[in-house]
Amino acid sequence: MSNVDQLQNAASSSHRQHMLITEYNKVNMKIFISHSSKNAKYGHALVKLLTGLGINSSDITFTSDTSYGIPAGENIFNWLKNRITEKPFVIYLLSPEYYSSVACLNEMGAAWVVENKHRMIFTPDFDIESDNFKNGVLDPREMGFFVNDKDRLIEFAETIKADFNLTTKAVLTNRKLTEFLDDIRDINSHSKVEKSPFRKAKTESKTGANEPTAKPTPITPVIAETAKSAKNTKQPPVERYFQDLGIGKLKDEEVMIVYYAADTARYKLGVGWRASEEVERIQEWEELNDLGDTLSKRYDTAMSRLEMRKLTEVSEVTSHGNPRQVKLIEELQGKLLNLPDNFYQACDAIVSRALVEKKNSDSNNIPF
Repeated sequence: MSNVDQLQNAASSSHRQHMLITEYNKVNMKIFISHSSKNAKYGHALVKLLTGLGINSSDITFTSDTSYGIPAGENIFNWLKNRITEKPFVIYLLSPEYYSSVACLNEMGAAWVVENKHRMIFTPDFDIESDNFKNGVLDPREMGFFVNDKDRLIEFAETIKADFNLTTKAVLTNRKLTEFLDDIRDINSHSKVEKSPFRKAKTESKTGANEPTAKPTPITPVIAETAKSAKNTKQPPVERYFQDLGIGKLKDEEVMIVYYAADTARYKLGVGWRASEEVERIQEWEELNDLGDTLSKRYDTAMSRLEMRKLTEVSEVTSHGNPRQVKLIEELQGKLLNLPDNFYQACDAIVSRALVEKKNSDSNNIPF
């Protein structure tokens, strides 16, 4: 055999070996879901999706489930450190709770240092404009997505299939994605009911004998004399807002924008060219919670009225000095943690009217 033939055979052998190693690494790559235990339900849904796409359960590390977690007798920190240095595909399930956890942030830092391939997935209540996210070790300019974003989820599934050499059929993939989105809606619905007195009361009313009607629920009025004497007195903006609520002077969108902020913990809201992004979030929130479309249709008006009431202040501007984000004033943020009963009565009445109007509108559009 000539030297040329030997070199060609060696090169060919080296190439085959390289390909085998590449395929081995591809098949044996692991997945690590970095998350807060408070978001375990979202994590369980992700595990279900990944195994549905064809990932072996033994290749997934998800510490909130003993089936995918740390073996008995292992030191949790040493075990996680070893797994991270093996360079798994890391899924960061980012949430407000994640950034409040020292353990999660340490986990993030350890994975980032060894430059793992990763993807960021956000819980629905995560604020991508938060200082924690912008100033963290992960690059906020990278492409992440919200856990209920269908289009991005499809891209994510295709990435997983490519990286792990999976041959899951398109029909099965679509079915698993649909099941995942259904799971996320269910998690969000339960979360909203647990957190929101208004939603809890609304759910109970649907199962009880008294159904909500289109007619506004009476709101306990402030004593006329008190309102009259206060008229000529300069009041703090928040106090004035809730007084006007009590006497029925608020526009529907003024009520719903505050409920939206309280229910989603979004105290910073997009305006200007960012208003359309905020409206999209509101539409998802309205659809998820069956709230009609009062706020999404009148978002600009709602923000204008909050500005006139001095309940917002500019928090971000464009390069030309135009507002692109405002935040609720601190006094109002504090009030959102303990809203009065008549506020939820007002929300219930607004939603009831909106749903009846939508039903009537849909009926009028039915061709005969």
